[in-house]
Amino acid sequence: MHLSEFHVLLVDDEPDVHAVSRLALRNFLIYGLPVRLHSAMSKAEAIEVLNSLTLGRPDINMAAVALIDVVMETDHAGLELCDYIREEMKNRQLQIYLRTGQPGIAPERTVLDKYDIQGYIAKAEETETKLYTVIKAGIRNSSFTGLSHSLQDLVHYLIPSASSRDQIADALREWQRRARLDAKGEKAKTIGSSLCYTVEDRFVVGLVDWQDQSAAHERRDELLSRPAKSLNDDGDCYHIDGRDLLIQIAPTSTNAAVHYMLRGTAPSPDWEVYLYHRYLRSFSALWKQAK
Repeated sequence: MHLSEFHVLLVDDEPDVHAVSRLALRNFLIYGLPVRLHSAMSKAEAIEVLNSLTLGRPDINMAAVALIDVVMETDHAGLELCDYIREEMKNRQLQIYLRTGQPGIAPERTVLDKYDIQGYIAKAEETETKLYTVIKAGIRNSSFTGLSHSLQDLVHYLIPSASSRDQIADALREWQRRARLDAKGEKAKTIGSSLCYTVEDRFVVGLVDWQDQSAAHERRDELLSRPAKSLNDDGDCYHIDGRDLLIQIAPTSTNAAVHYMLRGTAPSPDWEVYLYHRYLRSFSALWKQAK
């Protein structure tokens, strides 16, 4: 995990709904991290909030879940907002759940098919447990989708540099720098993690706690002494100690030996290890074929 908190957007024109929801969310912890609720009273306010949470381009956003009322300034303002998020912002990562007290205005099956949303919540059925379930599932799905797309984009970003290992290293450092910036080009306040790449004992990239090569290698060796969990028959494996994760890509005829180390904001769940492993296999193959 790279975020220090998860962002949830609530869009509703009733102030009491925001007050009650904020109270319900105050003790929520998802993967050990708090949930930050952003309030908007209209379609325009919601777009403004989403723009403030954008990272670099409209389709990359720190908001994981949006709870959107259908009827606000107009009978279909919520649906128009869904359409704007998917079609104008091209944001497919945000998990959208519609909330309404008037189901007849937006029939559930029609809305699900047309607006690419994840769920539909009748206000009369909403409880604190239901809210937790929706937000936990939404954050998990958003995080999985966002990370998988980001790592796929990273591989494509590295491919033009694949003829030279020095160029791969330079491109990787530039990607890591840019990935932590918001739309204004400033460091995003809620992104905080340390990471390190070592390839065939070459220190390639080190950030935050592991900018120093000796400190990074010392922690790598400590993690290597801990029990490993296998990832495949090639010898790839990983080690976890609290918030620290180390993934090893074993050297083969097509893959270079890679150690990837992450100190996240929370312990890595299984799905995160799986995604990083798949990406690192591609990275190690690019490195192996480069000169």
